Amino acid sequence: MQPRRIISTHKIENLVKSGKNDRIAITDLIVAMEDVGFGLTLMIFALGIIIPLPPPFPSVIAVPLVIFSWQMAIGLKAPKLPQRFAKLTLKRSVLAMLVQKSSPYLQKVETILRPRLIFMTSPRAERFIGFMSLLFSLFVFLPIPLSNFIPGVGVLLISFGLLGKDGLAMILGIITGLVGITISILTVVLGVEFLHYLKNLLF
Repeated sequence: MQPRRIISTHKIENLVKSGKNDRIAITDLIVAMEDVGFGLTLMIFALGIIIPLPPPFPSVIAVPLVIFSWQMAIGLKAPKLPQRFAKLTLKRSVLAMLVQKSSPYLQKVETILRPRLIFMTSPRAERFIGFMSLLFSLFVFLPIPLSNFIPGVGVLLISFGLLGKDGLAMILGIITGLVGITISILTVVLGVEFLHYLKNLLF
């Protein structure tokens, strides 16, 4: 008897294998994940940030992360792609590489996830989680060292928690994301202070 899959990526794998075009519409990707809620959607786009992929894929991926986090924050039950983004596509080979690189790690994560701290799965808690994911996703846009990686890890942990109904994973994701944006803010503040110091030193 095979173990139950918590992080079910088979729909994405089927989407990658089906069709002959070298590009996949973002709309088709969202439709494939629609019935599993926001967890799988956030996970796929967060993986695109923390797994090395060719540019400009990581930056582009931040756009749907912001959109879907916002939808979760306002109480939607499943991700919906706005019509203005319906024509966006991504390379089939990039999505295939993303799934291939992440599969061994996802299998290990599945052995850790379990339902706990269930209060984090309530509708009110999920809206709060959506707001935090939105905050972390916005920092992905910033051209600051570590501003995208650590918040991206935070969103990824949150997505694991959503998929496994694991409140502890969600809390760890929130803490990780907050650490990431704190580092980003400190980097900006210290950078400005350093430039100010150089200006006074040289001029």
